Amino acid sequence: LNKPNSHRASNMKKQTVSIVIPTYNERGNIEKLIPQIFKSCEGLGASVEVIIVDDNSPDGTGRLAEELGRKYNVKVIRRTGKLGLASAVIKGFAESKSDIVGAMDADISHPPQALPELIRPILKGEAEVAVGNRYIKGGGVEVWPFHRKLISRVATLMARHLTKVKDPMSGFVVMKRRVFDKLRSSLKPIGLKFLLEILIKGKNLKVCEFPI
Repeated sequence: LNKPNSHRASNMKKQTVSIVIPTYNERGNIEKLIPQIFKSCEGLGASVEVIIVDDNSPDGTGRLAEELGRKYNVKVIRRTGKLGLASAVIKGFAESKSDIVGAMDADISHPPQALPELIRPILKGEAEVAVGNRYIKGGGVEVWPFHRKLISRVATLMARHLTKVKDPMSGFVVMKRRVFDKLRSSLKPIGLKFLLEILIKGKNLKVCEFPI
């Protein structure tokens, strides 16, 4: 007896998405951020998890994240020292088993409401990498002090000759897992940002950008 409906259902398995959030003393922020992420992603038709990579926060960020994991699909990776943002993202990607991986900051400077915009083109196969862009129409930076805005802007301008992406220093990004897997062995997680390295080494990646 053929069962076409069950065969079709097996071929329509939900895609999985992991959002990696590096943390250090972000207890108050993740308490707000994690519920907002899951609420924003409710209509995506994908299975979403959050991976917190905590660098031994003395304020108990890692412990709170584990408590939130009782209610939400949250995985916590605890590291023994303050090892840096880029290495935390790469660690989270490596530990994920999802079809799609992404990263965002814990300080709520990256709006969780924008996550579906970044995830959808990856789910649909329209892009391999989706970037939250602060420097295109509709984007901007509201809460940073002037010196941080200046440093970010200068770094972005210096990177312009390396990639066509207009905000290659963005930490708000979603990508196909295969992009990371292909480049993983060559990545050097030094400094604050990892996206520029992926864009340069990935070559001819199909990238879309959205204002944040």
